[in-house]
Amino acid sequence: MMYKTVFLYRLNGVQAMNDQPSFRAVPHLAAALFAVSLIVASTSPAQQAGGTRIGGVNKPDPTQSRRALRSSTYGVRKNPIRNVKRSEIINELGGSAATEAAVVKALDWFTLTQQKDGRWSETQSDVAHTGLVILCYFSYGVKPNDETKHGQALANGLDWLVKQVPETGNMRDGGRMYGQAIGTLALGEAAGITHLEKYYQPLERAVAFLCSAQNPKSGGWRYQPHPSLEHAGDLSVTGWVIMALRSAEMAGARVPAKNLGPARKFLDSVSAGQHKGFYGYKDSVPKPSMTSVGMYCQQLYGSKPDEKRQIDSAKFLATRLPATAQKDYYYWYYGCLSMFLHGGKPWQEWNAKMKPIFLKKQQSNGTWKPEGRRAKKEGTTITTAWATLSLTVYYRYLPMISGYTRQSVVNTKPGGSSFGLRKQRPASQRSNTTKNR
Repeated sequence: MMYKTVFLYRLNGVQAMNDQPSFRAVPHLAAALFAVSLIVASTSPAQQAGGTRIGGVNKPDPTQSRRALRSSTYGVRKNPIRNVKRSEIINELGGSAATEAAVVKALDWFTLTQQKDGRWSETQSDVAHTGLVILCYFSYGVKPNDETKHGQALANGLDWLVKQVPETGNMRDGGRMYGQAIGTLALGEAAGITHLEKYYQPLERAVAFLCSAQNPKSGGWRYQPHPSLEHAGDLSVTGWVIMALRSAEMAGARVPAKNLGPARKFLDSVSAGQHKGFYGYKDSVPKPSMTSVGMYCQQLYGSKPDEKRQIDSAKFLATRLPATAQKDYYYWYYGCLSMFLHGGKPWQEWNAKMKPIFLKKQQSNGTWKPEGRRAKKEGTTITTAWATLSLTVYYRYLPMISGYTRQSVVNTKPGGSSFGLRKQRPASQRSNTTKNR
């Protein structure tokens, strides 16, 4: 059975063409008394930065958080068609039957190697490992209520992850902010997809801890929360945090503008070039992997492909296309995200180089062998997650190609195609219904 829960990120006013409701309303801050049952201290970070809801239903906040949500360009939408044969459209999307088979083999391996308590564990942070694997299931279209081995594995993984979030929201089992950010991102995706309260409550606590750990001056995050360690932050950790906060925001959790604004300013502090399209790790010395992270973060904030900054980023990555000798799955993962969303020739060239590398490197058991300088720290589980997430990029996101959109073609017949690519008519020729769908 193929799973067709597709993540389409609404960017620059372009969004998936379906009739599904938008996102959960933003929580009402006036309902904060309800949070007492979840959070002990009234001054805790979770109460300061997370929202609350009454009876499991979000209440709109007419002030700051509603404005933040309204101006956000990052979102998650589900495709309404479940029983779809993706094989009919995968080539059109940029993938192939081989890439789909590779993803299934990886998911089979994840399911086989899951611990009895629901987590995945190998090198450092079990929260980070479990969060990344959860994202792999979601990215393929698996849902925790699916009556399949993958659905059950996802549900068990989420159950374990929820238990790792205490009242303080600090889920850093490995001691670093990577686990916190990746775990929060996984919870954000779970909340946005399922709309279940059991994911929203730990999500809001985890988001609150992230917000409290930000350097208020630089806007960045690093391995340890500020101010336990004096630092301006680094783009690697900050990139994961931005992903987590944006996912949580569009799931309906309140993320204060006082955290999102400075986070974007941090991107400027580590950028270089005439149009600030090149990015470094802790400074402005350009690095390929950090440029892919910075480019993707700008996309999450709504930067368009025709912006000079984004064009420079794409050109920079185009001179460093995937090559076997690079041995850098982390770079390939972020490159897939940013270049796919950018679209056009840069993405086509990237995909042409990336796809055969992943297919060739996958081992018979469905994994990818750790390589490069991060091999020992990342291990097989994380390396396999990078590759799996890269190979599902074709149907997780809505490309930002100007003039094109994924048009949902509703077909209720089992095995029917769900969408294709078509040229979008000028706004003046589209009906209000089409524009607002």
